[in-house]
Amino acid sequence: MNRPSKGFELLGENEILFYIAFFKFLLLIFFAGNYGLFRDEFYYLDCSKHLSFGYVDQPPFSILVLAISRILFGESIIGIRIFAYIAGSATVIVAGLIARELGGKKYAQALTALCTVFSGVILGDGSYFSMNAFDILFSAITFYLLVKLIRKDNKKLWLPVGVMFGIGLENKLSFLFLGFGLAVGLILTRQRKYFLEKELYIAAVIAALIFLPNIIWQAVNHFPTIEFMRNAAERKNMPMSPLHFFLGSLMELNPAYIVLLFAALYFLFIYKEGRRFALVGWMYVVIFFVFAFNNGKPYYMGILFPAIIAAGAAGSEILIEKYLRGWVRYSLVFFFIPSFIIVTPFAVPVLSVDSFIHFSEFMGIKPESGERSATGILPQFYADRFGWKEMVEQVAHVYNSLPGDEKKKVAIIAQNYGEAGAVNYYGKQFGLPEAYSPQNSCWYWGPPNPDSSGDGEIVIVIGSNKKDNSVWFEQVDLAAKHFSKYGMPYENVGIFVCRKAKMPVNEIWKRVRFFI
Repeated sequence: MNRPSKGFELLGENEILFYIAFFKFLLLIFFAGNYGLFRDEFYYLDCSKHLSFGYVDQPPFSILVLAISRILFGESIIGIRIFAYIAGSATVIVAGLIARELGGKKYAQALTALCTVFSGVILGDGSYFSMNAFDILFSAITFYLLVKLIRKDNKKLWLPVGVMFGIGLENKLSFLFLGFGLAVGLILTRQRKYFLEKELYIAAVIAALIFLPNIIWQAVNHFPTIEFMRNAAERKNMPMSPLHFFLGSLMELNPAYIVLLFAALYFLFIYKEGRRFALVGWMYVVIFFVFAFNNGKPYYMGILFPAIIAAGAAGSEILIEKYLRGWVRYSLVFFFIPSFIIVTPFAVPVLSVDSFIHFSEFMGIKPESGERSATGILPQFYADRFGWKEMVEQVAHVYNSLPGDEKKKVAIIAQNYGEAGAVNYYGKQFGLPEAYSPQNSCWYWGPPNPDSSGDGEIVIVIGSNKKDNSVWFEQVDLAAKHFSKYGMPYENVGIFVCRKAKMPVNEIWKRVRFFI
C-alpha cells in the first residue's frame, strides 16, 4: 500500500484540522466585501438594537452575538460577520473531530475537514451573518458529543449534550427537529438503553431550562413564531416532492459528495464497527423525511452535513483499505476538486457579479431559493445583496423634497424588514429618520408616532402600490421608483408619499401586521 507523503506525516491530526479551518477563515475574510450586506443582515442589525428574549422568526442567541460584535468591531461588513466566520471555520474542526471519534484516521479527518469547507450550504451559511452559521456549528458539536458518548458508553456525556440542545434551541428551532430525530434514532438502535438512565432526563431538563426564557417570551407574545412558521410553510416555501427535496439537499451538500453519502450509509448501517453509530444514520433519515414532507427548504439539512461528511470519510477510508489500493485515497481528493471549484462561487462571492453571471450561465446552474418568489438574473442568495443603498438614496431624495414643516413629522414605513433595515443602516448618512416595517419583529417596534390621531400624518411608504396604500390614506403620490438590475424583482418598488391617514396610526398598525 502506498504511504502518505512525508509532509503529511509530519503534521499532527489537530494541526491538519486547524490549517484547513484557517484556510476557510481567510477565504471568507478575503472576499467579505464583495456584493455588500445580505437583506437579512440589515434586519438582524435592527434586532440587535432591540435586545429581547425572543423574536418572531428566531430565538435570541445570534442577535446577542451580533450586539456584542457591533460593540467590539462596529458595523463594517467584517465587523458584522466576524463571529459567523469564526463559527463557520470552527465547524470544519469539529467535523474532523467527529471523523476521529468514528474511528477515522488522519486521512479521514483531513478529508472530512476539506469536504466540510467546500460543502455548499456550510460554506455559504458561514459567509454572512445569520443564526445558520451557529446552527450548523452547534449541531456539529452535538453530534461530536453523541458519537463520543456512544464510543465510550459514557452516560455522563448526556449533560453537555443537554447544554448544547439548550443553546441550540436559543439560536434556532431546527434543534427541535434534531431532538425528534434523536428520540426516534434512540428507539431504533441499541442506544435505547439510555432511556433507562437518569442522565438523559437531566439533559432534557437542562435543555428546557436554557430554552425557558424564549418559551416565556413566546407565551407572553401569544406564540408569534408558530404563526410565522405556518405562514412560511403555506405561503413562502416552495412545495417539493421528496425526490425534488433530496436533489435540492444534494445540491446544498455538494453534488459530488453523493459518494460520501453512500459511504456514510455503508459505514453506519453495514460495516460492523460502524453500526454502533447507526444513531447518526437514523437521525439523518428521520429528519430528511420530516423536512421533505413538511415543506422544509433543502438547506435545512445543513445541520446534518458535518456528521454525514465525517461518516462518509470514515466509510471511504475503510472501503479503500479493505478493497482498493492506497493511491485511491488521493484519487478521491482529486475527484472532489472540480466540485470545490464549481461550488465556491455559488457560496462565496469570489467573482465579480458579471463574471458570476457568465459562470452560472456557462455551468447551466441557477440555485433555487426554495421560495415562491420570482428571481432575476442572480440567485436570491446574491440578489438580496444589491440595490439597497441606491434605494435608500431614492428615499432620501423624496424625503429632502418635502417642505421643512412636513419633514419634521414624516414617518418612513417599509413593506418588509430588509427595506426598513437598509434605511436604518444607510439612512444616517442621508439624515433620514428611523424606518419601520409591519413585518415580523419590526412590527413590535412600531408604530411611528404612536400618539398621532392620523390628522396631518405624512408617511413615506416604500413598496406596495397606489391602490393598496389608498386603503389607509386619502392622498397617495408616487414620488420615485427604485430599480436594481441585480436585485430581486420584487424589490424594484415605488416610493410613495402618503397624506391624510383615514384612521389613527395605532389602528393602521394593528391591521397591517404580517409574520412571514
